[in-house]
Amino acid sequence: MPLGHRIEDLKLPSLAVGTTRPEDRLATVTALFIHTERYTIEAIDWYLTKRRRPAQWSRLLRSIAVSAAVVGGIIPLVHGASPDLIAPDWGFVLLAIGAGCVLFDRVFGHSTSWSRFSRTGIALQHALARAQSEWVSAVVTLDPVQPGKEELRELLAVVERLHSKVHEIMQEETTGWIGYLAEGLEELNSTTVSRSSGSVMPGQTTRDP
Repeated sequence: MPLGHRIEDLKLPSLAVGTTRPEDRLATVTALFIHTERYTIEAIDWYLTKRRRPAQWSRLLRSIAVSAAVVGGIIPLVHGASPDLIAPDWGFVLLAIGAGCVLFDRVFGHSTSWSRFSRTGIALQHALARAQSEWVSAVVTLDPVQPGKEELRELLAVVERLHSKVHEIMQEETTGWIGYLAEGLEELNSTTVSRSSGSVMPGQTTRDP
């Protein structure tokens, strides 16, 4: 997926509820399960698709950081063996580029987003698989002609557990994203302030108070 490709937001689909007549209750409960199941599948696809862009950025930034660190560490050795080949200051430049890539990744959370989206998608898959198993186990034991109230309650309980679990997983991911965003902004501000306070303007001299 291209780095600039936009992914549509995840939206809850509309629900068309059937009638409440006793003979249609099983169909209504089934429609509710299918609706919740469909939304869960869409959420899984959304998270697994959403992780691709952070994964691309994470690999790119980490590759640049590692390459810059390795080459930057070799440059002083090359300069020692052949002083006229390259200036040793280029090693510091490459090390600074590598550190900048790591900082960029930490502030914008590409690696963390990649991990968080993958973890959320897998958790949703586990919740869906468990709900589907519970639904099949409940359906095969009920009377298809006229299911009892307890049987219908058991089916509704499966739907409610799936809905609650999906909401819990997605809420946890959203809370983690908000927390990491605040931490990233704080780290960026602290880094900017520390570098600004430690820099000296041309023509200025530092002195003890």
